[in-house]
Amino acid sequence: HEYLPTHGCPRFRQAAKILAFGEDSVAIKDNLIASAQSISGTGGLRIGGMFLNKFHNSKLLYLPSPSWGNHTPIFRDSGLEIKSYSYYKKDTKSLDFENMINDIGKMEEGATILLHACAHTPTGVDPTLEQWDEISEAIKKKKVPTATLR
Repeated sequence: HEYLPTHGCPRFRQAAKILAFGEDSVAIKDNLIASAQSISGTGGLRIGGMFLNKFHNSKLLYLPSPSWGNHTPIFRDSGLEIKSYSYYKKDTKSLDFENMINDIGKMEEGATILLHACAHTPTGVDPTLEQWDEISEAIKKKKVPTATLR
């Protein structure tokens, strides 16, 4: 077997982009999405952190509270400043939606917010489709770029 190209298997990367964005997406049709295959979720986070550090003006990244234990050190080691936003209510074991939206509204414009698209780690609590719509609107208003774990 030959080694894969540096950015990974082209067929796999294309299939992943279509899965994430949809075959009819303008971004797919106009070839606007860059992608790289990583060896693991942790490796992918490291690549993403290094990308943000090198190419994004703001070095500030907001993580949900709580987030997986390795997220903070991975992103700090990538040269990013880490802050958190409300996500989980321990007492009810549910999404802290109201405080999450409030925290998004207070975020520094231009900073990046990390979202778990599903199966939030470590809580397993996900927003409803309606809540995702509201989260999306809050982020658009604040002009905060997103990094999404899939």
